Amino acid sequence: MQFNLYIFNQLLRTTLALTSVLVGIIWLFQTIRILELVVNRGAAVGDFLVMSVASMPLWLMIAIPISGFIAVNWVFSRILADRELLVMQSIGLSPLQLAKAPIALGVLLTAFLAVNTVYILPTSFGVYKDLQFKLRNSIPTILLRDGVFIEVVDDMTMFIGSRADDDIMRDLFIHDARIADRIITMTAQSGEFIERDGSPTLILQNGERSERNAEGQSGAVLLFDTHSVTITRNSSQQTERATIDINEDSISNLLSPDAAQSPQYYLQRHAEGHYRIASPWLGLGLALLSAAIILRGQIRRDLWTRRASLNIGGCVLVIVAVVVSRGWVTNNANLWPFIHLSVLAPIIIAFWLLRQPRETIDATGQNEALT
Repeated sequence: MQFNLYIFNQLLRTTLALTSVLVGIIWLFQTIRILELVVNRGAAVGDFLVMSVASMPLWLMIAIPISGFIAVNWVFSRILADRELLVMQSIGLSPLQLAKAPIALGVLLTAFLAVNTVYILPTSFGVYKDLQFKLRNSIPTILLRDGVFIEVVDDMTMFIGSRADDDIMRDLFIHDARIADRIITMTAQSGEFIERDGSPTLILQNGERSERNAEGQSGAVLLFDTHSVTITRNSSQQTERATIDINEDSISNLLSPDAAQSPQYYLQRHAEGHYRIASPWLGLGLALLSAAIILRGQIRRDLWTRRASLNIGGCVLVIVAVVVSRGWVTNNANLWPFIHLSVLAPIIIAFWLLRQPRETIDATGQNEALT
């Protein structure tokens, strides 16, 4: 019992460390795209952090199973070098008894991945897509530079005399020709951008507003203390997202034909739904398969290289099988059982290997264990 608890603690710590490293590597590559969007739109640092964190549950779906697989190989390699495995086998512990710690780790990883897939991923990715839509459809206020005429949207030009650190702009001039047969000119002492009903709005203070028609005839001149100008590209600009991303939809909706916009899109959603159901079992499958290959038969250091190679090959084969079966389902919905089979088969094979009678130790193996 103490030995299994000791191994489990080692496995858990190693898995957490490896997951952090893998997520960090993915974060470095993926957030370049996020950072570019945030910088180009002049968004706050908080928006960048929210988008970075909100997309992490998607990365965890593959990072956690791989981390668990590597952790089992790493920890068992170390305790084999310290002869702890040889001692445990020599006192009569079966492969299944030695595999209790990897089994417990796999169950824990599968439970977390199930919660992540069903609840955390749809919620967090919805936050990510909402913020992404907001930034993509916002006016890039960072392009507004002091002393330069900038066309912020089609037929609307703005000039700023200066801008303070608190984003309060001074000495503004706006030329607005978005309305047909009407040209609006506004000047103001100061102004500030806010968001209103999903659209950026400029609040002007202490200014003047005048209109003239296409022939150049002037209309009324309005002096104001406060005036708001909503900045949109055109009257048909979207203020809300029209579609929901696959990653933020629930599994029940993904498997429902009525929720799909087209038959081809339903196949993609159907494959994603079954993948979301099956993928958490990769946490148990990869850890258990790795332990079964290591603990099968006589444990000897000279066999480690061969078993490590089998482990890597088995892991790659399982991942390829999951990817291939998912591709099949996107073309033929009736093939969905293959997704579940590709994930459950390693678990079944691993338990079968662990429950097999231990191979007879020959004289050479006994000498190896004693030295």
